[in-house]
Amino acid sequence: MARTCRLVRAGRSVDALWRRDGDALIISPAGAPALVVSLGEVSGIAGDGFTVRLRVPAGEIALERLGGDGPTLLEALRRDWPVVRAEVLRLAGGERPAEVFSGQLAASGGPPGPFHGFFAGARLIVAPGAGDIVALFAADFSSISFDEAAYALRATGWDGVQTVFSKLGGKSAAFSGALLTARETLSRQAAAVFARLLPTLDAGPRAELAAQWLPGRLLSFEELERIAAGFEVSFGSSWLAATPRAEAGSAMMAGLATGDRYLGYAAPAEGEAPFLWLLVTKGETASLEVLSHGDYATYLFRGGDELPDLVQGLVRLPEFSR
Repeated sequence: MARTCRLVRAGRSVDALWRRDGDALIISPAGAPALVVSLGEVSGIAGDGFTVRLRVPAGEIALERLGGDGPTLLEALRRDWPVVRAEVLRLAGGERPAEVFSGQLAASGGPPGPFHGFFAGARLIVAPGAGDIVALFAADFSSISFDEAAYALRATGWDGVQTVFSKLGGKSAAFSGALLTARETLSRQAAAVFARLLPTLDAGPRAELAAQWLPGRLLSFEELERIAAGFEVSFGSSWLAATPRAEAGSAMMAGLATGDRYLGYAAPAEGEAPFLWLLVTKGETASLEVLSHGDYATYLFRGGDELPDLVQGLVRLPEFSR
């Protein structure tokens, strides 16, 4: 059933009717064609319940004077939108979540704000406040702990910066369990990959490598050697030597410092080889090569010190290797 509101768009305000139709919000302004807003095209949702503001490709629209229906609409949009938006941005790998969580999120030392989010494999897709959705990767957390005093979950990054989740209602245990499981699964996958593909690396360094070089992390040879002494020799004689692009990879790395050569990999599907990427940087240019599979293009980039982090964001997404 359509409900009444006031539509504000492009500086104009008119009476309108609104209704939900699956993943779309249909708004019918008085004397004008209906406006169909696909949730997947919305890049931000805000409001206090009595007003709902949506950021769409053409700008911002607001539904005002929603009355008692407003808070229910706002909560439903915030719950449903991250899932639909993630499908459009290809952040969830086609997975539909079993549950959407809500609570407070404080990132990088900033103040806490509301969020809705769900898990998709080793990723947590969150819609923070009025912003667009973002993917948080379990691989980016060196540790995860529950703060009993604050009743909050603290996820600490490799740089020491914390992301804090709180006010999860009765879902704190389920949320904590899902994030811990995602992180532990990555460590198990890493251990299995290294046992198979780095057999000549000593057990101690290999275990340390599995704890820190998780699927989805792009690390330099300098960092990898620091974590696991003997890594480069073992990698060259075993994992690299067994790849279809071993010769190309060796040529790309020739003469480059260990801090200018980076490796990243993805956890393999059952019975398949893990995707293995090599990134090499030379000044303001960088080349990315898929070593583990043939017939892939070489990706070329231009930029500065931010390139490894940007490339890491690409290779860890579910659709990039396809």
